[in-house]
Amino acid sequence: MMKNLRARALLAVLLASLLAAPGCGVVGQYVDLHGLRPLSRAERLFREGERLAEAGKVAESNLAFRQAVEADPSYQPALRRLAAAYAAQGRRRLAAYFYERLLAASPHDDEARRTLVETYQALGRLDKAAEAGRPLGIAVQAIDAASQPPLPSLWETFLEERAISGMAVGENTLFVTTQGGSLYALDRETGQIRWHFAPRDARPIVSAPAYSPAADRSLVLFGAENAVLYAISATDGRELWQFRAAAPIHGSPAVAGNRVCFGSMDGTLYALDRSTGGLFWKFQARGAFQAAPLLAGDTVYAGSLDQNLYAIDAQNGSERWHFAALSGVESTPLLEGDLLYFGANDSRVYCVNAKSAREVWHVSAGDSVYAQPLLQDDRLYATSAGQVLLALAPQTGELLWRYNARTFLTTRPACARGAIYLVAAGDPHLYALDAQTGSSLWAMDTGDWPATEPVVVGGALYLGERDGTVLAYKLP
Repeated sequence: MMKNLRARALLAVLLASLLAAPGCGVVGQYVDLHGLRPLSRAERLFREGERLAEAGKVAESNLAFRQAVEADPSYQPALRRLAAAYAAQGRRRLAAYFYERLLAASPHDDEARRTLVETYQALGRLDKAAEAGRPLGIAVQAIDAASQPPLPSLWETFLEERAISGMAVGENTLFVTTQGGSLYALDRETGQIRWHFAPRDARPIVSAPAYSPAADRSLVLFGAENAVLYAISATDGRELWQFRAAAPIHGSPAVAGNRVCFGSMDGTLYALDRSTGGLFWKFQARGAFQAAPLLAGDTVYAGSLDQNLYAIDAQNGSERWHFAALSGVESTPLLEGDLLYFGANDSRVYCVNAKSAREVWHVSAGDSVYAQPLLQDDRLYATSAGQVLLALAPQTGELLWRYNARTFLTTRPACARGAIYLVAAGDPHLYALDAQTGSSLWAMDTGDWPATEPVVVGGALYLGERDGTVLAYKLP
C-alpha cells in the first residue's frame, strides 16, 4: 500500500515538473491530472475543441467535437457542445440531431429534452416535439395561422452528413451531388431516393450535376476533385463512361447536342463526345476554369481566373475572341440575343457583345460576382459577395433597385410569379423579394445554412442545405 502511495506521489511530482517546464503545458491535454490516467481520444479531442472555441475558432472547434463523438459516439460533453453550437448558429436540424444523440446516451437529461422540444417546435416539427416532450409531460401547442411558414413543405430528404453541392432537374427526378462524393436521384414528388452513385475516390464534388435528356439515353454528368468527369445513366445510375482530365473539376459541365464541355483547374477547357466520352479538342488558358462554361450554338463561352472571358469555336476549339476583365472570371455567362452578361472578381457585372467582344456596359456590384446573372421579365438580377442583389436594365445597366443582404451572396437567385427567391452564405433563411421593387416579402427559416441556389420548377422550390438535407417547398 505504501509503495503504491509513494509511486503515485512521485508521478504527481514528475507531472507537476513537466507542466512547469517551458512548452510542456500540453501534458494536461493527454493526462487526467486528478485521476492520473491517460485521456481517451474523445477526451483529448474535446479539450482541443474547447481550446479552439475559447480562441473564437468556431468551425475548427466544431470539427474537433465531431471527431470526439466519432471516437466515442456516446461522449456526452462533445454531444452537448455540438448541439448548443449548432443551435447558436441557427442550424436547428443539426442541433436537434445532436440533442437526440445526447438523450440516447443520457435519457434523463431534462434540460436537453426541453431544448430539443423547443428546437423541433421552431422547425415546425410538432410531431417530433410531442414525441420528445412526452417523458416530461410537455404539451406541444399547435402553430397558429400567423406563425405558419410562407411556403408549405412538400418533403425533406436527408442524404448524408456532407453539404449538398448542387442540383439539376429532370422530367420527374431531381439529381443531387454532395461534397461527400455522391450523386443521388430523388423523386421530385416525394423526395424518395431512386438510386445513388458513389465513385470510390470522387470526394469532394463541389459543383452541380448537368442533366442531358435524349430519346435513346438520358445522362447526368458531373466532375470531381479527382479530375474525372462521369457520365451516368439518368434511368438507373449506371456509369456509362468517364474521362480523366489533368486537374480537379470544380465547374459543372455544359451539354448541347453531342458536345460536352467543361473546364479544369489547370486552365484546360475540354470538349467531349457525349455518347462515348471521346475527346474532340482542348483549349488552354493561363488560369483555372472555376465555373461552368456556356455552350450556345457553335460557340463555347468560358470565364477563367486569368481575367478573360473566352469565346471558343465549339467545333474545333480555336479561339474566336477574348474579353479582358480587371480580375478573374468565376461567373458562368448568360446569353440573350447578341448580349453576354457575366460577373468578375473585379466587383463588376459586364454586358458584352457576343459577336464582337465589345463592352456595352458595366456596373459595380461592390465585391466579387461569382454567380451567373438571372434574366427575367426584362430585368437582369446579379448577386455579389458585397452582400447586394442588383436589379438592372439589361440594355443599359441602369440600376432599377438594390437589396442589401445580411451576409455574402454567392449563388444565383430564382424568380417565380413575381417574387425573387434568395439565399445568403451562413444564413439559415430563404428570402422572398418583390421582383418589381426589391422590397422584402418575407424570410423563412430553413433549419440550416443553404448550400445551393434555390431551384424553381413546376410549382415547387428545391433547396440543398449544408447539413446534407434537400428541401422541397410548394410555391403559391
